[in-house]
Amino acid sequence: MRPIMSVVIILLLVAEVSAIEPVSNIIEQTNAPIQVMSYYSLYRERAKYTTEGIHHTVEYKNVTDKTIVAVSIGLVSFSVWNEFMDHTNGMAIRDISPGLPDKGVWIARAYAYFSFLTGFAYVSKVRFSDGIIWEADIRDVLSELVSVHKDPISDL
Repeated sequence: MRPIMSVVIILLLVAEVSAIEPVSNIIEQTNAPIQVMSYYSLYRERAKYTTEGIHHTVEYKNVTDKTIVAVSIGLVSFSVWNEFMDHTNGMAIRDISPGLPDKGVWIARAYAYFSFLTGFAYVSKVRFSDGIIWEADIRDVLSELVSVHKDPISDL
């Protein structure tokens, strides 16, 4: 009887899951040379094969007819209290041919990152093989961030 009780207690502890699920938002940019196709963000504790922090996973695609040689994805994190936590850029320096997708995972380590709830991803900068650099209009990004935090500019 004793071993069965231990199993039941362990199952109850494992079954306890937070009712608050992380929210991952893509900031749409109609003129961006990269399209963010999917974005997923969550806090992960340190484990044997996992680094602790906010894991941002972004799939994106070159929507131009030019080769891209570097991409910077803006990643913004907010806490469970809708307070600004972190702004970082996930960078990839490699060739992305026209029409092809790519993927990146970046880990942010912000103060109290265990309280992460809401993440945003947007295309920050793109460098083409001919040397031309495209940059996001930060006003468009900020207009989206105010949906979570009313004064994001004070934190950025």
